[in-house]
Amino acid sequence: MSSGVVFDIQRYSLQDGPGLRTLVFLKGCPLRCLWCSNPESQRPEPQLLYEGDRCTLCLTCVPVCPSGSLTSAGKGALSYDLTRCTCCGACVQACPNGARRVCGERMTVERVLAVVLRDAPFYRRSGGGVTLGGGEPTGQPEFARSLLEACRRHDLDTAMETCGYAETRSFLSIAEAADHVFFDVKHMDRARHVELTGVPNELILDNLRALLHVHHDVTVRYPLVPGCNDSGDDLRAFAHYLLGLPRLPRVEMVPYHRFGEHKYRLLGRTYALEGTPACPEQDAANACVTLAQHGIGCSALVH
Repeated sequence: MSSGVVFDIQRYSLQDGPGLRTLVFLKGCPLRCLWCSNPESQRPEPQLLYEGDRCTLCLTCVPVCPSGSLTSAGKGALSYDLTRCTCCGACVQACPNGARRVCGERMTVERVLAVVLRDAPFYRRSGGGVTLGGGEPTGQPEFARSLLEACRRHDLDTAMETCGYAETRSFLSIAEAADHVFFDVKHMDRARHVELTGVPNELILDNLRALLHVHHDVTVRYPLVPGCNDSGDDLRAFAHYLLGLPRLPRVEMVPYHRFGEHKYRLLGRTYALEGTPACPEQDAANACVTLAQHGIGCSALVH
């Protein structure tokens, strides 16, 4: 049975496809978007999260660490060497205050399926189902496709959320196993896309074009981030690209939020967009108006 690394399973989701859904988050992503709200999803392997506000520096974690990545720095101080940590979880079990937890667990398709099937009656009543998110589902291609196919065998509606940055044949193989595909487009300019996400955008844009040739239910999502991709020129370039596609997909404007900012502290990382305000709902509505002026229907998601 195929297995993969999952970092969360969120039930009762309402914004990740039709109806009531269970969202399965797969670990690993090739992009490093400055506004990423799930930074714990970027690395493909399980990793340790540390919540300093909960830590009382009791040092009970130090003697149980088999790799020696946790050491006493004297006077109740704690030193943590990320390069030596094997993410074994011993310190998680020893911590009396819940200051540490492991993010990511290897699970089989069968085990994930057992979780999502608990809500099967709710899916059927609401027209919902299961959505793969992340991270990036195509980063674990065999697991993602096997999980989608298993859901279909149980007559569950399936969806996938993707950044589209994957080898085209593998990408299409996974997408074809999903009833709905939600595809992110983040910026039209190649150089600016590299600055914002760490990768160029040609493969992403080519994969969207290829997807529209073979899949009947595709929604393009545009994360509207103040100062990054929300100018009039940015939106007009996006509209012109959409009008050149084989067919016009549904479009959703996703206003930037700061819900995941605290996770960077748990990872010991700096949040690149520190101080950037959340995108007002009215700005997202105005962006939809800009697309409408080009004959493109668009709706704004509300968090």
